Amino acid sequence: MLGSHLAGLRGGLETALLLGLFAVWLPRTARAARAAPDGMEWRDGVGGRSRALWRGAAAGAVAASALGAALEFGPLALTPTAWRVVSGVPSVAAVVCLALAVLRPDRARPGFVAATAFLVVAREGLATAVFVWATVSAARDEAGSAGPLGMVLLGLAVAALLGWAVHTGVRCLPPRRSAAWAGGALLVVAAGVLAQGVRELEDAVAPGGALPGRAFDLGGAVSPDRWPGALLEGVFGVRPDPSVLQVAVWALFLVPAFVRAPAPVGFGRSLPVGVEEQKRTDARAGGGAGPGAGPRAARRGGGGGGADPGGERVRDGARRAGGGPDGHAG
Repeated sequence: MLGSHLAGLRGGLETALLLGLFAVWLPRTARAARAAPDGMEWRDGVGGRSRALWRGAAAGAVAASALGAALEFGPLALTPTAWRVVSGVPSVAAVVCLALAVLRPDRARPGFVAATAFLVVAREGLATAVFVWATVSAARDEAGSAGPLGMVLLGLAVAALLGWAVHTGVRCLPPRRSAAWAGGALLVVAAGVLAQGVRELEDAVAPGGALPGRAFDLGGAVSPDRWPGALLEGVFGVRPDPSVLQVAVWALFLVPAFVRAPAPVGFGRSLPVGVEEQKRTDARAGGGAGPGAGPRAARRGGGGGGADPGGERVRDGARRAGGGPDGHAG
């Protein structure tokens, strides 16, 4: 019973965290999306991206559930190598999409957001769906029991509750801080997803591991058959015995991503891409000329008591002061 519960928890926790954090990240970066460097306006707004997120997630859940049912009750079956490839490729693709969304929020159009959510749900949803349908099949047998199915669903419910709690907690922060922390947490979880996908592909290509040996083994302390190990694997996507290649990929992805990510997670920009461009655009459109900027700067600024587009107020002010239109005494 406990194993079924932890399987549901591991299968749903990583997905719930990614969706919950992504749902915070999207509205907090709406301004950056509207200020795309190429000058394109964001016409769908925050609501369009949020709807795309949940539509993509729902499509991923439906697709995973349908394919899982076909594999469980149909004549088709995947070999262990095929399973590893099916698990590894979507994981790598989902991480690429998440990293692009976090590091380049101005490029996160609704279609891109929907595809990202689809991959996030489908990558882990297929294995979870197969497990759920297996428990359904077992419960239908005469000697079967519905207990394992209930425990799996309970694990998925706990995962959804934890994802909602993280979403609510990060959302309560001030907008800029919540965007930065949501982006940083997304990168941490995505690094685990990438490492997990790389391990699946590594086992598919070289069952003994592309690099011999394991980086470390914490199986005795944090066994996946217990709550601490299930939470560790569900949150960070790291097994107690990661391979050397798995740890290397995790570090090579996460460290540069943190350097590139918005502060306080990274060490570079303190604002998302596009916000600085938007500030400069706002200053040019509505800001007035500063002290001592002169008539030319006033004509460019166009606000705050400066000149109108034709510069008539500047010339009128010069005339009232006793000067000619060009500013010299008449």
